Amino acid sequence: MHSMSTLELIQEWARMSVWMMGPLALILAARTRQSFGFVLMSVASFLAVWVVLSIPIGLGMSALHAFDHRYVSVVLLAIAGAYQFSRLHESVVLNCMKTSETNLSFGLRTGWTCFVACGPLMIAAYAIMPTTPWLMVGITVVMIAEFISSNRLFVARSIGLISAVAAIGILFLAGPISFGDFPTVGMHH
Repeated sequence: MHSMSTLELIQEWARMSVWMMGPLALILAARTRQSFGFVLMSVASFLAVWVVLSIPIGLGMSALHAFDHRYVSVVLLAIAGAYQFSRLHESVVLNCMKTSETNLSFGLRTGWTCFVACGPLMIAAYAIMPTTPWLMVGITVVMIAEFISSNRLFVARSIGLISAVAAIGILFLAGPISFGDFPTVGMHH
């Protein structure tokens, strides 16, 4: 895969955010049992937060191109995995589901708190393989499971363990990789 330009990284994050976070935004807004207009405005403002975040994330990913991507991936996965075990993550997930505001403020607040909850994991996955649709579907299902599960803590910690195992695997088993290339075991370039 070719190295992505900063503009391509920004566009890819925005596209990924809409596809991945759209279902979660819809579920969270629909749980309010408000009007269709409320749900529509909530989802639009929720997604706007994620799309706006594509600028700093795309710039950050572009800056990380200067470093060995294997180590960048390991660090990002380790941070995401550790974050899944934190009390902050747990409280932000619960805060993301509060439903007492108007449609616009609900969508903006929910979009931001969901970014704080899911952002580290999404950034780590994005750094490894930004254009892999099956990874996006998998992470979307996991995030929805975390938000609707009665055992959120188990789901979050399972994600943390998977991230740690992936980080160890990339560190010790993968050869040099570049942004957007899936790390392969034993295929040293």
